[in-house]
Amino acid sequence: MLRVGIIGYGNRVSHMAKALDVFHIPYQVTAVADPRWRAIQTSDDGFLDNARFYESAEELLAHADELDGLMVGTRCSLHTEMACKVAATGLPLFLEKPVAITFDQIHRLAEAFRDYPAPTVVSFPLRLSPITQRVKEIIDSGQIGTVENVVAWCNVPYGSIYFRSWHRNFDQNGGLFLQKATHDLDNINYLLGQPPVWVSAMKARRVYGGDMPFDLQCKDCDLRESCTESPFARFRSGYESEEVIFSERNGYCVFSEGFEIEDMGSCLLEYASGAQVSYTQNFFARYLAAQRGARLYGYKGTIEFDWYSNQIKVFSHTAPTVDTIDFSGNMPHFGGDRELAYDFLMAMRDGTPSRSPLDAGILSALTCLWARESADSRRSCQVAMPDANVSESA
Repeated sequence: MLRVGIIGYGNRVSHMAKALDVFHIPYQVTAVADPRWRAIQTSDDGFLDNARFYESAEELLAHADELDGLMVGTRCSLHTEMACKVAATGLPLFLEKPVAITFDQIHRLAEAFRDYPAPTVVSFPLRLSPITQRVKEIIDSGQIGTVENVVAWCNVPYGSIYFRSWHRNFDQNGGLFLQKATHDLDNINYLLGQPPVWVSAMKARRVYGGDMPFDLQCKDCDLRESCTESPFARFRSGYESEEVIFSERNGYCVFSEGFEIEDMGSCLLEYASGAQVSYTQNFFARYLAAQRGARLYGYKGTIEFDWYSNQIKVFSHTAPTVDTIDFSGNMPHFGGDRELAYDFLMAMRDGTPSRSPLDAGILSALTCLWARESADSRRSCQVAMPDANVSESA
């Protein structure tokens, strides 16, 4: 029976901890550390019946010899801090993304995990999704030649959640390059098999934000029946399936003052080989406007894929043909969560190396930090480890 400890029992990590069960490999969550431990303990979550509860990570880690693996699911600003505490245990680690939200955290994380003896599984489900794995096979086969140019996009239909929930706090999430682009850029790094070396980026907030109080919630607003962002209006448009729900947790006004996060962003990247990538993300697309994927261009052909359409298209450049590969199913994170669960189970049971290792997490976070710096400074930036004394404004 594998014994799992969790530091920060948030929604995402609780989902992933429960997803481990899909492979029917015996395990139990036997320890949980969270400042909200009393509320979690009394929440009637039978999944945690065998868990001991602790208020701090230090208290839990004092019993690390009773565990086979650890999962970190705190808010983003604490990912590095908690991971560095785990580093003293040498245990397999499941670490939520982004692995860091400042350059200083990048340095601390890289140093703490230098020569780490156990696998670390970074929560990058896109690179492990069946669509990405098939695209990788096609690229590695040489069918389209060497990838020289990529155009990628992330237009998720739920982007307003970053303005409705705790994510609205820049000091807790580091901005939306680190929330979304960290996935997509890691996926591109994986498909190209090389690191980016230069980035030029821009970002803006053109839709969300305004003059409403920062702590205003829809349930308390006089405009809740007329505002297009209200659950009331979304229910009437067919977005909500059963009833109007004014959430306490994710119900803040998207037209508040005081936002530091962006609602759209783009970046140009040059890779080690000279290949060029264009990436864009926006957070106000809705419904069937959702797209997430890329086009990868080689001399012999082009691949296009989109997770929302569950489809890959392979365009030949030597004949007027298109091969279409359709995927079925509607699995969490397009099937990537299942593979992350498998990797963490194998890391704990057999010490199997992770397919989404920490160095990939560090490279992705580093790229996103330089993209943020580029957008703020209006200059191109080299994607490299900065001096240890780099300013936190970077």
